[in-house]
Amino acid sequence: MINTEGMVAETAAKIFTDLCGREIPHQAEAGAYPQELWDALVENGLLLAWVSEDNGGFAAEPDEIFGAIWASVQAASPVPFAETLLANHMLDQAGLAPASGSASFAFSGADIPFGGQVEQIVLFDAKQGTISLFDNPADERRHVDSLSPDGATRFDPAGKAALASAKTNFTGRAFEALILTVRAVQMASAIEAALNLSIAHVSEREQFGRPLSKFQAIQHQLAVAASESAAATMAATQAASACARNGNDPAKAWHEAVIAKVQISHSVEAVTVPFHQVHGAMGYTQEYDLHHYTRRLWAWRDALGNEHHWSRLLGAELAVASPDQIWKGVTTGEWIAS
Repeated sequence: MINTEGMVAETAAKIFTDLCGREIPHQAEAGAYPQELWDALVENGLLLAWVSEDNGGFAAEPDEIFGAIWASVQAASPVPFAETLLANHMLDQAGLAPASGSASFAFSGADIPFGGQVEQIVLFDAKQGTISLFDNPADERRHVDSLSPDGATRFDPAGKAALASAKTNFTGRAFEALILTVRAVQMASAIEAALNLSIAHVSEREQFGRPLSKFQAIQHQLAVAASESAAATMAATQAASACARNGNDPAKAWHEAVIAKVQISHSVEAVTVPFHQVHGAMGYTQEYDLHHYTRRLWAWRDALGNEHHWSRLLGAELAVASPDQIWKGVTTGEWIAS
């Protein structure tokens, strides 16, 4: 599940409410990093929440971690909160100390979210079965185009000395499950936030003497978007629950994570089109809040492989499974072995 009421999630939500007002994402895009927000997250130990007590963390349950990530997206937070949480968790799985500052992850050649901002990069080498920590000097960051306001870079470890490196028992499949689950939670949260913004807008704005929400066409568009939002939240919740159930071996949650990524990625166009349409021209202005959610959704849809990529991988596995195996996976969560 996605626990938004536990101590970790509630602490995160309060920090984002207090220190990430609607002006913060706009200021961040203009180059003003929200240092006060980041310092509050550090001082409250939230960046170590997904780290074991042996490594200085407090080993929070995954459902609370997902609740905290949910809160960060609701606030359109422009800091690498989820990325640092996940990077530190990856280091912890190899018995390594957490990053000394902000961090992101490099995996399977994918673009690195927040790569232009973070101080360190955690690299997972699936072939070698190793986790390594690298510095990310500002003058060596290779930026790539990104729809997300968070930006992205590429990272090439060739010729670079790792600050720390160790073997891990986690497989590439396990890390795929973790990363896809985090992204699914982020995407579902962004869809819900944009939906709420759209509902508020059509309730407040009037046309021809009555609120936009009274027009049948508007109602229909938002009804479709609300259905997609509910489906996205359910898919993310299923993936989060599977990840929590299989905390010692996230690879067992791979199918739920992939299904969530596919489902929510399919929802992105179905929701972002009506969100922008019901906002009219305002939905496309830089000063308004909507794009902080929709641009991230468009970027996250393609990050780590879009819905077609993961559908092919999932379909290839299910094609060689028996009907009984598929039914057992759907009804019990015990999927076929890879």
